[in-house]
Amino acid sequence: MKRSFAAGILAALALSLTAAESPYGVCAHLNRMPQEEMRRELAGIAATGIGFVRTDLDWAQVEPQPGKWDFSRWDALVGEAEKQGVSVLAILGGELPAHGKPPFRNMERWLNYVERCVSRYKGRIDSYEVINEADCDRPWGEKPNPANYAQLLRETFRTIRRIDPDARVLFSGMSDFGNPMEFVEQAFRAGAVDCFDVMNFHPYQWRNVPESQLPLRIRDLRNLMRKYGIDKPIWITEIGDSSAPERFLLARETVPAALKLLGFSPERDCIGVLSDTPTLYCTGSIDDYLPGWKHRKELSFQDLAVLDVSKCPILALPGREGFPASQIDAVVEYVRRGGTLILPGGLPFYFDFSESEEEGLFRTVQIDDALLPKLHLGWEAFWVKPEVPRTTTATEAGEAFPSLTLTHRPGMRFLNTENLKGNDRMIPIALGVNGSYRMPVAALFRLDSDLKGNIIAVVDSAGTDSFSELEQTQRLPRQLLLAFSEDVEKVFYYRFRAGEWNNGREAHFGILHRDFTDKPARLAYRSLIRNLPPGSTKPVITGDGRLRQARWIRPDGRAVTALWTAFGTGSECLRETAGEAETLTGEKIPSARLPEKLTPSILYLTGEAGQETR
Repeated sequence: MKRSFAAGILAALALSLTAAESPYGVCAHLNRMPQEEMRRELAGIAATGIGFVRTDLDWAQVEPQPGKWDFSRWDALVGEAEKQGVSVLAILGGELPAHGKPPFRNMERWLNYVERCVSRYKGRIDSYEVINEADCDRPWGEKPNPANYAQLLRETFRTIRRIDPDARVLFSGMSDFGNPMEFVEQAFRAGAVDCFDVMNFHPYQWRNVPESQLPLRIRDLRNLMRKYGIDKPIWITEIGDSSAPERFLLARETVPAALKLLGFSPERDCIGVLSDTPTLYCTGSIDDYLPGWKHRKELSFQDLAVLDVSKCPILALPGREGFPASQIDAVVEYVRRGGTLILPGGLPFYFDFSESEEEGLFRTVQIDDALLPKLHLGWEAFWVKPEVPRTTTATEAGEAFPSLTLTHRPGMRFLNTENLKGNDRMIPIALGVNGSYRMPVAALFRLDSDLKGNIIAVVDSAGTDSFSELEQTQRLPRQLLLAFSEDVEKVFYYRFRAGEWNNGREAHFGILHRDFTDKPARLAYRSLIRNLPPGSTKPVITGDGRLRQARWIRPDGRAVTALWTAFGTGSECLRETAGEAETLTGEKIPSARLPEKLTPSILYLTGEAGQETR
């Protein structure tokens, strides 16, 4: 079949962009590893098709003592990156030496460091990020101040411009803690508006599915920039998901025991899990802490409001600290009717997923303990009660659970009885201990007041913001497609190879294992790059509810459609396609064997430009 004239024009336009700079990046601490590992990692980055690597130009490494310079590691890194065809985004500052912290109070030394670095790598490095996450304490050694950062950025920008006018200067990547946009706006007001070429932030998405929030986060940043007359590219220099193996460890050790005490059976009783399309809110898998539970029922909030509790006596929430507060009454009524609620990790209901003015997109709003009295729950932590310790030295089983074996993890959040009513009781399952302080980190609330059900609450946050390797794989290309559809110019996934120094969250970001074996996420990244190569048109995403479709034209003129769900399965049936079909990780699918339903694993369909593919 001949392509239409319009399709031909699209193809010609796309072909003209074949040599476009790569939008694909990855973070890797290349200068902090042995050279053989650095070379091997860069080769893997290049083989994946990733065009940029972001790494730390550690001041403490290149000038460990005042006036003593050592660029040997960075010379080797830059040379190997050039050999592999990978461009470098250097983070100025990185680990700061004692003689340079904080840099705004050591401006002469800082600018000398900047001048030496930029002069040395002029024509070889053309992108510099000025301080990583300047809105956090760590880069400064003290509370961050937007005005101080604006001053530092202004002087750094002038220095780089003088030495290498073609180099791009990036605003610091804003963190995902607190309210980073407040820091950005104050820095703009303090004079940072004209002191960078690229805006930059780190919108991690572990609180909910990325379809519910990532587009809005990008739009909010762009709107803030427009408020100050800034029309510059946006990069995301960190976004990613950890696949730490110890997810919901304390819930795994305590929730089954509490359910057994209540008389529930994994062979007999049904557990409800939320899968609510209007709020894009879902429990997800409960296998991390209840792997043997046979009977499960997906519920919307509307279902929950009329649910026969006797047929589904247990309800599990996701345990990621966020919840759409507009739906709290449905949960309260479920417990009022005698249902048992599982809160498997983190401070429950600490954030509200509040629907924005844009339908289907939600903002995260910290609401602390505003919803807890409705469920008669109470918690405490050192930031709200001075007498609460900042950590614990031991974890002990509660009196009602003498045979429980617990793994100690230092805790800082605890449950209390402050909101109990009538004959309500709190039964400790696991206690965090520090000296004379002994308070529950996991407890069973037996409610006998206006509420007649039970709540099993675990407030340990370890592993609640990590995902299985499958979930990491599913989320990676969806986050990049969502970002590109919002005109983000480059995205750097955090990170390439996992450190795996322990089982915690930070050690398991990465799309390779420490031994260089692939996680499936690397295959998904490679598949995305192959289907959306540099020079492709911008993905246009449409969808309704949990279903999503992205479409674009590749440089070779062929049209690609990506189909997926935010969670769960979609009811949409796919027709045969005259083109090609490919799975999330790059396996080819015969056109006659397309899946009947969509899932969170992207399905790629490729055909002629203008051809209908589903």
